[in-house]
Amino acid sequence: MKYFNEEYRTRLYKTIELLEDNSLVEIVVIAKERSGNYKDVALFFAFAIMALIFTLLMFLPIDFTTGLVYFATVASFFISYTIASYLPPLKRMLIKKERVKKTVEITGRAIFQKGGIRFTDQKIGILIYVSDFEQTVCVLPDRGAETAIPEEDWKMINKGFDEVYTKPNPAMALLDHLESLKDTFNQYIPPIENDINELPDDLEVEL
Repeated sequence: MKYFNEEYRTRLYKTIELLEDNSLVEIVVIAKERSGNYKDVALFFAFAIMALIFTLLMFLPIDFTTGLVYFATVASFFISYTIASYLPPLKRMLIKKERVKKTVEITGRAIFQKGGIRFTDQKIGILIYVSDFEQTVCVLPDRGAETAIPEEDWKMINKGFDEVYTKPNPAMALLDHLESLKDTFNQYIPPIENDINELPDDLEVEL
């Protein structure tokens, strides 16, 4: 991701270290370019535009040649498919929000399992999965962390992450919200002596 450069990662890891120094919680932040390809969305869009162009050419009160109708229809398909494939804002607009949420959550859960986040002794690992194309942040806590923090506080936590991509600078918004959770984690999952960092801050998981 464009803003997850070395300088940003350094600031991110320091923020995670701050949270983990003040709490038993184990936090892992993983960012991916996207969670799904959604090729069918571009195809559906291209077919719809192609059908529209063909209909216009057939029913407009203008005498088009057969060759023009054929080539204009085919060209409209490839042009619209290319536009939908390489213009992220348009592609996002064409995908149902429910599908986006489900796709990101499925990918996040796969990362949670493969990354071993579920293997902490107290089950207090928390994955914060950032999917850039979908502009979605998915929070996946292990059962120990989930039960330790009240439901109302989890709503507040999730609300803050849901708003990350509504900010002018999503990267800084992510850091700011993470930092704001220090007292919450400290209150409900307090630190213990000789705590060991069980999960690497720079965890990388390939699916």
